[in-house]
Amino acid sequence: MAFEKPNTYLTDPAVRSIPDEDVIRHQPLWFREALAAPRESRRLTVDGASIHYLRWGNDDPNRPGILFVHGNGAHAEWFSFIAPLLTDRYNVAAMDLGGMGDSDWRTSYTRESFAHEIGQVALNAGLGPKPVVVGHSFGGFVTLIAGKHYSEKLGGLILADFTVRSPVREWFLNDPLRRPTRIYPDFETAKARFRLAPLQPCANGFIVDYIGGLSLREVKIGENPGRRPSTEAGWTWKFDAEMFNGLRMGDDHSEIYKNLACPAATMFGLESKDYDPESIAFLRELAPEKPVFAIPGAQHHIMLDQPHAFASGVAAMMAQWEAQGSLGTVKR
Repeated sequence: MAFEKPNTYLTDPAVRSIPDEDVIRHQPLWFREALAAPRESRRLTVDGASIHYLRWGNDDPNRPGILFVHGNGAHAEWFSFIAPLLTDRYNVAAMDLGGMGDSDWRTSYTRESFAHEIGQVALNAGLGPKPVVVGHSFGGFVTLIAGKHYSEKLGGLILADFTVRSPVREWFLNDPLRRPTRIYPDFETAKARFRLAPLQPCANGFIVDYIGGLSLREVKIGENPGRRPSTEAGWTWKFDAEMFNGLRMGDDHSEIYKNLACPAATMFGLESKDYDPESIAFLRELAPEKPVFAIPGAQHHIMLDQPHAFASGVAAMMAQWEAQGSLGTVKR
């Protein structure tokens, strides 16, 4: 996720492939009903930081559960229209990773700090005996690391458009230090700068508009908890710009994925740049028992491009693992 260009992601000639008139701006009924579904906003302290998450469903301790983990710079609301599509059978949560959304910022971040947040929320959010974690993009990476530490207690992992590779490509380690996020004078100006990263068009403009507005926080002069006090007032992005400074991904992804104690699967957008023959062949050779599947009509941001198909893909894996007994649930 990046935010330094106007919200004209559909008019950039380098990326536009959807005519403006085909972009859906009004919120359809299913979307409005999903956002109106009952939910709770909860917090859990993990390694000294308050981690925020959203929770849908009921209090049945044997009901299977799903935890959604967002990508780089995103937040739990990316799944607020997905979760209600699954609550007829499952309890569902979506979390804000540390340094993002409404969770606390840390003085430093590691892949293990993110993994512990995921594991602790998954096991404490009332998501059944063995919850399933679904991580998108960067969230897929830290979900995989959570699997290293918690897979014996989990019902499964779904990595959504995150590719297990060998050798691993470090995303952040050698980058220059990141600058503080820009502060805009008002909410509307800031929201207009929202864009997806990697840059792509999205026919569901109403979803992009929704998550963009929820990606902002107000800043007052002298405020900026944990960082240099702001000399400006206005609006900026919720994520901690210093979060990825020196963050190491590690070179053990293949070993972790192959040796997980719980089932796992990888989901791609069929039109994503990460869905390539070499990556698919590597995954299938590495762990032939772990499904690899794609969602037609979706690019990297699968849940934005094809929300119902994304939810159905998750539900299909849940049903398979439940039938296999992987979720540790009582038969119903």
